[in-house]
Amino acid sequence: MKVLLAYAPGELRVVEMEKPTPGPRDILCKVAHCGVCATDIAIMKGILNLGKGNEPIYPVRLGHEWSGTVEAVGSKTWRIQKGDHVISDTGYFCGECEMCKRGQYQSCLNGRAVGTTGNCWPGGFAEYIMVPERMIYRVPDSVPLDVAALIEPTSIGYYGLERAGFDATTTLLVIGTGPISLGGMAVAKAMGIGRTIVAGRKDAKLAIARQLGADVCINMTRENLTEAVMRETGGRGCEIVMDSTGAPSLINDAMELVRGSGKLVIPAFYEQELNHVMLDRIIARNCMIIGAAGTPNIADKVLALLERGRLDLSPMLTDRFPFSQVEEAFAAVTERNESRIKVMVDFE
Repeated sequence: MKVLLAYAPGELRVVEMEKPTPGPRDILCKVAHCGVCATDIAIMKGILNLGKGNEPIYPVRLGHEWSGTVEAVGSKTWRIQKGDHVISDTGYFCGECEMCKRGQYQSCLNGRAVGTTGNCWPGGFAEYIMVPERMIYRVPDSVPLDVAALIEPTSIGYYGLERAGFDATTTLLVIGTGPISLGGMAVAKAMGIGRTIVAGRKDAKLAIARQLGADVCINMTRENLTEAVMRETGGRGCEIVMDSTGAPSLINDAMELVRGSGKLVIPAFYEQELNHVMLDRIIARNCMIIGAAGTPNIADKVLALLERGRLDLSPMLTDRFPFSQVEEAFAAVTERNESRIKVMVDFE
């Protein structure tokens, strides 16, 4: 089978590898789609910096935003059948360590990221991927597989918002127009959050934010972010601010725009030490900072909304390439930044 490797910093290679044979509790899947993530780009370029212990180990078999069809199942599997459409969690967890027994699977002591850092689980930029059945979610027949591949970034944004807590009275500010922020906002909107404000720098991306449910869009190249948000909120700020940009220049603005006792959700990596961060803006007003990364047991909530027709993520599918042009797909993340939300690689 053909597999994409970040072979070394700055070097992508498509190589031939043996198709895996599933063990007793494993699921072998034929990959249909896999999205290109900013983390994939950083690993490919050799610039990812998430701190000690989170370094990529080259060669890295990239890809964690995948969907596909079950090709074969192990002898002791029971939930998933051959022919099912599926996605998976993006972190391997053992299910038996102290953290797993507490239900904190994202902190598994034997955990492995799928297709990214450390001794990672082999990723989804391949014709086939094998994962344990416990990591698999069946995709309903009514949900297209390309849309299902958007659930991974969407679930990160939504996980942060779920931890923050919201209801019909909540005003949410989202800073950034990537798939994590827009997908998370769209899920919150489908689940009844009150008012959503999205701030970005590209009109084409803000137009997609509107399609996904944003009530107000702010172009930060034309309006001052703080002034615009305070105008829209009567000078009070927002109960939840989600900053998905990873831009150090915006963190102080984000903290200022959280109203008293509010939540700042950060589903982004800054990849550097931050200087001149005014944390007192959060502390003095009894606010909370919530980090959010990939975690198990969120995808099924997004799938349920998609199945019931309460959520449509398809506007985020802005650019597509066949696997035979996967290097062009990686280049498009930068080259099409004016309008690109998600670059999707299609295997079918």
